[in-house]
Formats: sequence, structure tokens, C-alpha cells
Amino acid sequence: MRILHSLMAVTAHPRGLDAGLDDGWRLRVRAMSDDLLRVVIEPAAGLPLDRTWMVAPEGDVPWDGRNRDDAAGFTPGTVAVTTKVGAVAHAAGETVVTAGNFRLTLMGKPVRLAVEQRVKGAWQPWIRDRMTGGFALAERNSRVRHFQHRDFTDKHFGLGDKTGPLDRTGRRFRVLQLDALGYDAERGDPQYKHVPFMIVRSGEGETAVAGGMFYDTLAPLTFDFGNERSNYHGIYRYVEVEEAGLDLWLIAGPDVAAVARRFTLLTGRPALPPKWSFGFAFTTMHHADDANAQAVIGAFADKCRAEDIAISAIHFGSGYSSRGKRRYVFTWNRDKFPEPRALFEKLHGMGLLTVANLKPVLIDDHPDYASVKAAGGFIKDSGGEPVLEQFWDGMGSYLDFTNPVTVNWWQERLSKQVLDVGFTAGWNDNNEHEIGREDSTATGFGRPLDAIATRPLHALLMTRATFEGTQARAPSQRPFTITRAGTAGLQRYGETWTGDNSTSWHTLKWNLRNGLSLALSGQSNVGHDIGGFTGPRPDGELLCRFVEMMALHPRAVMNSWKPHVAPDWQAATTPWTHPEVLPQIRAALHLRTTFLPLIYTLAHASHVDGSPIIRPLLYDFPDDPRAFEDHDAMMLGPDVLFSPVVDAGARVKSQYLPKGPVGWINFHTGATHVAGTTVIVSAALGRPPIFVRVGAALVLASTTPTVEPHKADARRLYLAVAGDGGTGSGRHFEDDGLSWGLRAGQALGLDIALSWNAHSITAEMSRSDGNWPVPPASAWTIDAPGRDPVTVSVRTA
Repeated sequence: MRILHSLMAVTAHPRGLDAGLDDGWRLRVRAMSDDLLRVVIEPAAGLPLDRTWMVAPEGDVPWDGRNRDDAAGFTPGTVAVTTKVGAVAHAAGETVVTAGNFRLTLMGKPVRLAVEQRVKGAWQPWIRDRMTGGFALAERNSRVRHFQHRDFTDKHFGLGDKTGPLDRTGRRFRVLQLDALGYDAERGDPQYKHVPFMIVRSGEGETAVAGGMFYDTLAPLTFDFGNERSNYHGIYRYVEVEEAGLDLWLIAGPDVAAVARRFTLLTGRPALPPKWSFGFAFTTMHHADDANAQAVIGAFADKCRAEDIAISAIHFGSGYSSRGKRRYVFTWNRDKFPEPRALFEKLHGMGLLTVANLKPVLIDDHPDYASVKAAGGFIKDSGGEPVLEQFWDGMGSYLDFTNPVTVNWWQERLSKQVLDVGFTAGWNDNNEHEIGREDSTATGFGRPLDAIATRPLHALLMTRATFEGTQARAPSQRPFTITRAGTAGLQRYGETWTGDNSTSWHTLKWNLRNGLSLALSGQSNVGHDIGGFTGPRPDGELLCRFVEMMALHPRAVMNSWKPHVAPDWQAATTPWTHPEVLPQIRAALHLRTTFLPLIYTLAHASHVDGSPIIRPLLYDFPDDPRAFEDHDAMMLGPDVLFSPVVDAGARVKSQYLPKGPVGWINFHTGATHVAGTTVIVSAALGRPPIFVRVGAALVLASTTPTVEPHKADARRLYLAVAGDGGTGSGRHFEDDGLSWGLRAGQALGLDIALSWNAHSITAEMSRSDGNWPVPPASAWTIDAPGRDPVTVSVRTA
């Protein structure tokens, strides 16, 4: 590798600086806002791709991408560029850019950066490049490495759905979309997402400062957080980008929470899907693959009602489009589904929404293959022919979502063959675009792209095509879609999950971290396949604990494929697979219904300001060192600590309760626990431990119906009070859960001010958003654990 060594012609710019580097390469620094700084290392010809689809400060980008240098949506402040005083500093070429909350020092011989952040009015060191060189070129300048010094106290978070502990220190990861069936949730890599974003927290205690580093590229990357060592370079980390150039965004903290929110806003606010999508749902390949699939799915719905399962939706596997083992997207197998409209009429009449599995490949004997080929709708080789790749049980060609003709075809087929037939929404699956031909090209909206170097883009645009196609069919309603793969920014269009997990206690434990990492990376509307997708059938205890863990996640879908368990549809994991734990599974689903109003309120907050719905303890308690330890727990918003059981045979749970609140209240028992202590509490099947921050006012469901549980009335006011007095607060949001009426004020944002003493509790409610009236005090069921018969008064304004 060749280290970039020399700085030449450093020139101040109104928003930063420009500098020449070795062999015609150049460096650009641009202040984009007080909290965003962009650093570009590029060859003389410029970056390989002059467009971005991930950076979206205005909410979204044009279909053909956003010019990387477009400043629209950013508000840079005052920028000062100075040269450090002193002969030694001047000889080394030290130039300082001060912009908002950043102070960046550029040095030469070799080229490297040091970055400080303004924290409480003082400059605090954050990151600095390796003394022996910050940037290096490899393989005839086709790859760039960025080396940084690493302190032993540094912590590293992010990278989307990566496996293992949330702190990535000591590991190496490859950012490359793969269909990682049955992955190891602790050690497997790569995974499904392309999120080249890390949070670096430097220092400890009062000197700790966090910031974000986002490498805006669609090319594969390697992130090494200290797995590699060299005697000649000290302790370091590096990022390798597999293209000729580097486009780096620095995101100010000073804590993890601020970085996570700002990254989400940089790449686009999360969509607010309809409320029904947060209800429990079910899918399995076995049902749609069955020779009598229509009858099987109808019987499953009847069984849900007979067994009092609180379910909102059924997701269909791709078997509705299969012939044998081959899948033909946007077609119907009328032998298995003789009257699909009748099935949808039945399901919708039962209050069940439906979602269709969609795949981005046409098998080579697909009825539309020839017409799509003639229209240039596939990824092509250098000769202009569609690239054929292995896909499921055949050979097929990936659709090119950078071709408007393909997008139009997709949306027309989505409407005609999926939505018009009766499905409510589409599910984007198997969209990792595992293209292997090195001469593969994509249309690129008229400017051809290297298909391998940009393959994550197709997952993003496939999801967008489904989202906008669904929206076009019902403009007044908020669309819903799901995607397994995609880049940073996929949250603008839909929810996601952690892919085809395996059935084990090990998976249950580590999936929790996979989802929390996604949440820190802008994608918190997330879940995991309940019970495990592949592998052995779960036993009753494991299945129940899976349902419990997903009870308080944004996405809760039971999904399985167990071809080695049984030869027919009965191989599927269902809520009643183990009758001995069915009562406990029902209880866990009712718990989900109870908390759905809070989950929906947090989803709305995420849509507005980018704050994640779920997050690790370190997000809300950055001043508590123990919050950075590894926990089998998560926060649901700022007030609820959820501690799911992830160990076989456990009937109690040990949990650390972070410092900061006055105390924590056990949701199930009403007992108050001291903050900053570890407690051991009962964890019977069906009752996972939940703790509520003292001072929280939560709006929960006052009933838990099994039919359309997402429509349960949100009129239970849970007041977490303890001690002789105190104050607290809460927030609630509600609308019709379906339409865009909230944009016209057809909604209610509710602020709750809580106060109490030894004899009384007062909750004052006031409308903060929307034009719906505040429900009267008589509409609320009051729950103040451990304080009966204390007087509770509810006041509304």
C-alpha cells in the first residue's frame, strides 16, 4: 500500500479547504452544518460515483440520485481556516478548519487528520489519524484505506445488523450484502445490510465524547476495529473502501444518542407505517408452498380465532407464485390458490391484513422474461445480455432498478397481480442482488453503473418502488412495506428484520444485539423471526421466550422454514405448536397489545426527529459506565427497560438498573427498585421482566382484544410514582393509524405533566399537536402501582 504523504497548495474555501495530494489526488473538507463535516479524498478524475442515494437531508433524493456536492438541505455556519503558528507546525503543513462543533487539523508528511468536538464550550479531542499515515492507496489506486489511532478506551458501535456485542472493538467486519441463511448471530459476517456507519466514543467519564463516521459509498468495505495489529504503527483501526476514493461524513455528538439521531436525519427520517403493521403477524413458507395452500391459510386464520391469538396480519411466502420449487414473481399458482380473491375476502373480513412476498429475479422461463429482456430491464454483461445467476432452484436474472422501465414494470405488476388481487402490501425479499459477473452493468438512469460496486442500491430502490407503487394505488393511506436488504436510508420506505435466523437460545440472545445495532444505525423499526426461521423446531420454552422478546419490539412476525422437521405444512412453527405453553404465549401477545400505543407513539417520534424506537441502555444513560456493559436488555423509548429471558430453564432474571432516575418500578408487581443496582426478579413464562422509570407517564391499551389488537383503545394511564413526592412527564400520539390525515392536523399529540406527594397524584394533559380534542378525565383507566388508595386526579386542557 502507498501512504499519501504530501500536502500541496492548501487553499481556504468559504466552507472549508481544498488541498493537493500525491499523484494528482486531492482532499476537500466542507462544513455542511454545525454538526456535519464532510471529508473527501479523490483522484484527479473525481469520485467514481458522483451521486448518492443515502444522503437525504431533504427527506429523499431523486430516483437517479443526488449530486454529492449538492448543498441543499444543509445550513453551514461560520467557517474559519487558519495555519498554526510556529515554524515546526508550518513546516508540517498544519491547517485548522473551525466550523460549528468541529475543529479539524490537517497535517502533512504523512497526510493525516485530527478532529476535536466542542463540548460544553470547550474543545475535546475525539479522533485522530495514525501518525504513520492516515490514508493509503492499494491495488493500483483502486482501493483506499483510512487508518486511525485507537485508544484502548475507545468504543465502537453501528454498522447496521452486524453480529456480536454492540461494542465492535477488536473485531473485523465486511460490509457486503449477502443472503446469510442460518447465520451465527454472534460471529457471522457479512450480513444483509449495507450501512457503512460507525459511532466512535473516545475517552471515559466526563471527558468521553462520541461522534459518527459515515462512509458514503455503495462499494464493499472492511471495518477493522483493532483485530489487526502491526509493530510499526501502534494501536489503530482502519476502514477500507473498495473503490478509488473516499467520501466521509463526520457527525457531532457529544453522546451516542445525538449521533444516532443526526445520522438518521442525514439519511432520511423513518417512514411512519400504518398502525396495523405493529401488530403481531405470522408467515411460513410451508403454508404457501402447500399443494392446498388456500385451504391451509384459511384454516390457519380460523385456528387463530379459535385459539384467541391476538394477530393483525398474515404474510404470504412466495409459494403463491411457485411451480414446483421455482418462484415466478407476480404470478399465481391457481392449483394451490384456485380463488385468491375469496381467500382475501375471508381474511379481511376477519380483520386480518395481508402481505405478499416479492422477489427481484425472473427465472429464465418466467412468462415475462422475454419482454423484460427486450426492454433492457435486467442487469447486463459487457455484451448487453442479461446476467444469469443462481437463484433458488434455477437460473435467473436480477431486475435493474436503476432503469425507469424496470421500475414502471415492477409497479404495474405490483398493482395488478398483488394489490388488485387483494394483498394489502408487499414484502421485498431475497434482494441482496448477489451478482458475481465482474462485467455486470446497471443502466444507472442513463449513466451506466458497475453493478457489483453498486449492488446495495437495487435493494434500496426495489423497496422504494414497492413503497411508491403501494402509495400510488391508495394515495390517502400511508403505505407499508418491508425489506430484508438495503443501504442506509432504507428507513425512509419501510421496516426491516434481521433475516433468516436459526432456531436456538444462542440466536435469541444475540439477535437482541443485532436489532439494537440496527436501531443505532437509523433502522429501529426492526424485529427477528419469532421461533427461528431455519434449523430445528423450537421447544415450548424457547418458542415462548421468542414471543416474549418480540412482544416489545416494533416488528413481531413468527416465521419459519423447517423442511427437515416434517414433509408437510405442519412443520411450520405456530403459536400453538406446543399446547403446554399456549396460555403463556397468549399472555405475551396480550402484553404486546398493552404496549402497542407506546410503540406507535415512539414510531411517530422517530418519524419526526429520528430518535430510535428501541435502543441499548447506553443510549439513554451515557453517564453510567455500567450502561455500556453487555446487557440482555433494551430500552423501549426513554422510560421502559425491557429485560427478556434468553437462557434455557431460567425463571428469574438478574438485571442492572441504570443510574439517573429516582428509581425503577417493576411493571408486573409494582415494586420499586433503586437505580444503579442489580436486581433479581421473577421471570415466569409469559411474564418477561419490564421496568418503568420513576416519573414516567405511559399511555397503554386499556383492553387487549384478539381481533384487530392494533385498534385497542389507548386509554390506560400508567403512572410510575414512588416516594413521598416528585414530578415526571409523558407523551402520547394517536391518529386514525392509517391515513395521511395527521399532516392536516387530524391527530392528537398529548403532553402529560405528572406530579405527586404522599397523598395524591396529579396528571395534567394538554394537546401539543393536532386538532383532535383531549379525551376527558372520565375516559381514562388509572394505574398507579403500589399507591392505592392514593387520590389520583386527571386534568385536561
